[in-house]
Amino acid sequence: MLLSFRVANHGSLREPQELNLVPVYGDERGAVPVVAIYGANASGKSTVVDAFKFFTKAVRDSQARWLPGGPVPRRPFLLDHESRAEASSYAVDLLLKGVRHVYGFSVTDAEVTAEWLYAYPKGRRRVLFERARTVMAYGATLTGERVVAERIMRPNSLYLSAAAQSAHRQLSEVWTAVHSALVINDNTRQTVAEGAFAVVAYERFANMGLPLGAEVLAAADLGVHGIRRGPADAPSERADPEDAFEVAESESLEFVHRVGTEDFVLPVDAESAGTKTWLTLVTGGLSAILAGRAMWVDEVDVSLHPMLTAKLVSLFQNPELNPRGAQLIFTTHDASLLGTMLGDQVLQRDQVWFVEKNPATGASELYPLSDFKPRKGENFERRYLAGSYGAVPLLPETAFEDMLKKYWGTHGEVIST
Repeated sequence: MLLSFRVANHGSLREPQELNLVPVYGDERGAVPVVAIYGANASGKSTVVDAFKFFTKAVRDSQARWLPGGPVPRRPFLLDHESRAEASSYAVDLLLKGVRHVYGFSVTDAEVTAEWLYAYPKGRRRVLFERARTVMAYGATLTGERVVAERIMRPNSLYLSAAAQSAHRQLSEVWTAVHSALVINDNTRQTVAEGAFAVVAYERFANMGLPLGAEVLAAADLGVHGIRRGPADAPSERADPEDAFEVAESESLEFVHRVGTEDFVLPVDAESAGTKTWLTLVTGGLSAILAGRAMWVDEVDVSLHPMLTAKLVSLFQNPELNPRGAQLIFTTHDASLLGTMLGDQVLQRDQVWFVEKNPATGASELYPLSDFKPRKGENFERRYLAGSYGAVPLLPETAFEDMLKKYWGTHGEVIST
């Protein structure tokens, strides 16, 4: 269960920023199950998701896939002259078997400059390991073989990643918990429903009595009665073939449409973006809920009706349906999710965050709705659209109108006002 994510010097996130999932208003759960991040275009919403994705991929891949002596593929802040030379930092607080753990690292373009892992049994900090460049220090609570991981670790790879590669039992559990979140962004949104992940998940869910066909897609009123395994296609190349959400192998799905009493089978490329988006999110959402892990979605409202987004949110919000504490973190422009839908409040006061870009520095700032001390039952949607919380685009009132009037006036058109 993710308690917080911290990042500094990644993309537009220049100064340290923290997304805190610890409840503010008395929720008995250790962390809120849903977080929505709002902001204007180019405010930095997607950068928050991108920073978390880099964090998880570094944990998973730095030892196994980053080239020895190669650069660290980070993305520092570029709108000043200092940040490119400074380290980028990432860290999470999470609950692992009921114990709070804190793991993080700092990297430059060339190396890992710092890495740390702490556990807090009974609220007291215990060091598992600390790293300064390639120098390691270990705490007494870190069990098992340490030397093998330290021997294979490189200046540009993480010790946690090397420990998982060397099958260190204690640290492999932490490694799995840290990197296991699902991340859906523009690069993966339309490929999941077409690839091996959806095929395997569909059949796995069907065997568990969780059909994605007639019951789920038809309930979403997409015109689809069912889905099934399609014919094999030529393998598709992906930049990251080990990522389940970025691989489209030789298998695909077919979609069954029922018209009257007759079924028509369509290939996946004949389906709408909305159908594939919904299948992607349901596939990922059910996988996350069953495994008790987090799912991050960039721009969840793309090609999706607000009521379907609200339905997805409700699955994570319901503790009976989500007993393992899976979490949904998403960015969106859909202000309707700040209000009520079908009589229920979609998002709670401590589940809403905003990103706003500082015009003086070009850096993004992340802050929660709870900073504004909102009252329970307050109309968050109206106040957000009115600019009370910031994080909305500021446009000159007549900028576009004046531009068009000037154009047509210059070209001899008569402009009526």
